[in-house]
Amino acid sequence: MASNQSINVYLKLKPDNQVSELIKEFNQFLEQQKIFTEYQITPYIDKHPLHVTLYMANYQETQIPQIIKHTEALAKQQKQVSLLTSRFIPSGGYVMLSVTNDPQIQGLSNKALNALSSLRNKKALIPAWAAQDIDRQLIFTQYGSPNVLNYFNPHFSVFAAEHLHPDDNARLQKQLQLLVSQFAKNHQTQVRTNAYAIGVGIADSQGQIVKELKSFSLE
Repeated sequence: MASNQSINVYLKLKPDNQVSELIKEFNQFLEQQKIFTEYQITPYIDKHPLHVTLYMANYQETQIPQIIKHTEALAKQQKQVSLLTSRFIPSGGYVMLSVTNDPQIQGLSNKALNALSSLRNKKALIPAWAAQDIDRQLIFTQYGSPNVLNYFNPHFSVFAAEHLHPDDNARLQKQLQLLVSQFAKNHQTQVRTNAYAIGVGIADSQGQIVKELKSFSLE
């Protein structure tokens, strides 16, 4: 029986970019406040490539060549994508740097969804965080992801603290809300960068890329 994989189709940044600098500054600020040490958190940027997910779903491994083929066709029609970050958002022990959505990014996510959703594993389970939301349940059943169409929210993931006890998580959330607004007072969190390629990669349970399978440059 073929095994299943979570496959992420995502926008890639060149290694030398302002978003990476901003996230590193933010992480440094949190490190000075002992957040990572106290809660035993490893920021994603230390181990995984920065990316903006366009569409992620669970597939049987046998579908990977088709996913790559469809993504290549999608990339051929696409110019480089301009991205503008907005702000750091802490939510339930998870922190992301939001990206301003616009018709180009939303349209690209919709195209990836239309090209790839029919290939997905239709027996995949909905992520626990989305399981309580009826609208997201419906969209997951239909498309294999709770984060598409009206629920598409482009962002860079900064870190997650899923390992924490709910009490510690609540305490962390309170601290983060304070620290995020403190950081925003002294730092410009809106930076512009270009996504130069679309990647296809195997993702872990947090959606982070553990192995890139293919990358296609945009014009």
